[in-house]
Formats: sequence, structure tokens, C-alpha cells
Amino acid sequence: MGRRNRRRIVRVLPPVGTKLTGGFKGITYNSKIVEDKSNASGKAVLYLGQKYRTLTAAAVAITKQPTNGWRFWKF
Repeated sequence: MGRRNRRRIVRVLPPVGTKLTGGFKGITYNSKIVEDKSNASGKAVLYLGQKYRTLTAAAVAITKQPTNGWRFWKF
């Protein structure tokens, strides 16, 4: 038996201008996808004036604990 052939899931940020909403401990958080030339994808998540490279990084900034950004944010 050889190594299992696994396909890597490539996750790409939604289009620029997409509004995101997430909830944590009864509070609703809002952010959006913006252009970011310093990021390889050309996009970033803007939350409270701070740009995050991934949905997960933005979600962790809010929750202060390991969080799956793809499950945290709704768009």
C-alpha cells in the first residue's frame, strides 16, 4: 500500500467588495474584502482598519482563539 493521494483544497478569498458578517459571544462583527497589492491574491479582509491576509486570520483576531475563518464568516 502506498501513500494516499490527497487533493489539496485551494481556498480563494471572495471577490473584492464582498461584505462579511460573523458572530461571537452574541456580538455581530462586520468586515469586507478589499484590494491589497501586498498580498499574493491581491485581496485582503478589512476589519477595523486592519488588513488580514485570510478569513481565518481576521476571525482569530476577533475570537483570540483558534478559529476556522471559513466557518466564522458568512457572506
